[in-house]
Amino acid sequence: MIENFEETKRYKLILNEINGEEKSITGIQKSLEEKGISMHRLVLTGYLNAMVELGILREREIKPARIFSFAANSKHDIYSIVGSSMKRLDEENAGYNSLLVLHFLFERPIFTRELEKCNVSIPSKNVKSINSQYRSDYIRKLAEMDIKIPATSLLIEPVDVDKILVTKLLNYIFSSEYDLKKYMVVNTNQKTLD
Repeated sequence: MIENFEETKRYKLILNEINGEEKSITGIQKSLEEKGISMHRLVLTGYLNAMVELGILREREIKPARIFSFAANSKHDIYSIVGSSMKRLDEENAGYNSLLVLHFLFERPIFTRELEKCNVSIPSKNVKSINSQYRSDYIRKLAEMDIKIPATSLLIEPVDVDKILVTKLLNYIFSSEYDLKKYMVVNTNQKTLD
């Protein structure tokens, strides 16, 4: 438990150092040291590489340095919004519900890598594996958005699509991300018993 706290603390310290700027490993390390925080260069590099793989940070090479900055829309990409909303709603079925939503929104089978980006478990029930002739097109399209799909990533889709459930899930996502009540009129009519 303490170890996880320390890891979370390091993660937040690194993100605070970048804080919307572009910084090199050396720049981040010096800035941390000025604040009295000692972090070995290899440990710092490991954290930075992990955050690049998760899509939180973007890495550019400007010889001889590697420069890190926040990835565009890293906090609010469609995958993180869907995944976090579905986990809040129903942790146990978050993977399947995320699959339903993405399948409905994108109108195509979903790569298991996309569900990993949602940070949910890959569902095993009520799903089918798909061999699509458009697999390479999907991969190419996702690559345009810097989403790398490994060759081992399966394409899956729900066996049955319950459109009423999908509508409820989308409603939950929107209402948890946005204050929809400010757009609504509250019905104040008092109901009477006849």
